Amino acid sequence: MTGIGAAAPPAIGSSTYFFLSYAHSAPMLEDPRLDPDKWVKVFFDDLSAEIRRRISAPDDRQVGFFDAQLHSGADWAEALTEALGNTQVFVPLYSPGYLSNSWPLGELESFRRRLRAAPVAEKYRHIVPVLWIPLPSWAQSAETREAFELAGDVPGYAENGLRALCMLASYRPAYDEVLRRLATEVTQIAQRHPLPPSVVPRVAEARHTSLAEAQFVVVVAAPTLAEAPADRDPEVYTERSEQWRPFGRAQALPAANYVASTAERLGLATYITSFADAGDAMVRCPSVLLIDPWVVSDSAGEHDLALVLKRLPRWVIPLVVLDDSDPHTAAVGARYADRVARMLGVANRPPAKRIRQLSEFVQIMPELVTEARRQYLKNAPVLPPGRPRARRPQLGRPEPSGNLPAGTDPAGTDPAGTDPAGTDRAGTEEER
Repeated sequence: MTGIGAAAPPAIGSSTYFFLSYAHSAPMLEDPRLDPDKWVKVFFDDLSAEIRRRISAPDDRQVGFFDAQLHSGADWAEALTEALGNTQVFVPLYSPGYLSNSWPLGELESFRRRLRAAPVAEKYRHIVPVLWIPLPSWAQSAETREAFELAGDVPGYAENGLRALCMLASYRPAYDEVLRRLATEVTQIAQRHPLPPSVVPRVAEARHTSLAEAQFVVVVAAPTLAEAPADRDPEVYTERSEQWRPFGRAQALPAANYVASTAERLGLATYITSFADAGDAMVRCPSVLLIDPWVVSDSAGEHDLALVLKRLPRWVIPLVVLDDSDPHTAAVGARYADRVARMLGVANRPPAKRIRQLSEFVQIMPELVTEARRQYLKNAPVLPPGRPRARRPQLGRPEPSGNLPAGTDPAGTDPAGTDPAGTDRAGTEEER
């Protein structure tokens, strides 16, 4: 490949040269404040700088798209859709997580659909995959092997992936070589075969998760427009609790959708519901419970929330959201938030985090989703609720004979698996 020093032709216009697609990593348990995708950003910045040098662009020219650039209140799905329809080259960072995560795979499929309808030559070249983290042999395919074509001969790339080359100083020459090749490939494709802007399917368009399919649940405890106090901002409430926007016009999406987008980026099919309609949803799945303090402004709402909090499993993470920007209602809302805190204490639950700003709300979401998932894996029953436990044969214990009534246990326990003293044998360490 040879470098290109000429400036980008007018045909590219204001579109970006590349769209960086990757699988989001869960926050690190030792310090959730650290960015688990730090090296993705380093690579994005390095590739952008390398492309700017090739097209003689100023340092502030945006030549690539990286979703971490989106502001807190943005409609992420809409922003991604617009970026996919207005970029020249799709650069997926292949890793085991990428191939099992519906979000980045949805980005890839959206761009492919755009290419199928595009009136340009050599369409396939507009996707330039990179081996970010090595893939197991059984996960490799003709498609993933294209990532080796870029730099399979560069020392360390095939064995360790570009992430390792980016992180380790000893691999710096190899990393720089891959960057040069990738920047050259992207600029050549963009300038020789520019894609016209076009509409692409929304990344989340095909994902309508039912409760039965859900791996994560977002539950909203907030008044509807009819239930909210009269002095509350009408931009905050609608006819459905799930559409609650605690920060009003500052947010493009309801609060629950931000949580759902975060969970889906981490590979979890997500279901959204109100706490009035949740049923056993929070028992079945790891969950985040979003609480509007104003839900306890009347006795009925306080009673209903108290019932929910009493039955809250460990894997449901409550979050109290209160907008401090409204000087007329912030003080009253804070008192209601204190009341919710006392209710959590009565229910023997740890204090809930209290969020007061939209940026804080968005930033904390990966941490909360990951913590709910961790608590579920640690504490949830092995068998789903309602499924009968099969009794395992035990040495020294006779098996039921054919002439015993159905469900009778010859050891003297009842069919539910409790002995006369009421001990649940199904929960013993031996049975588990």
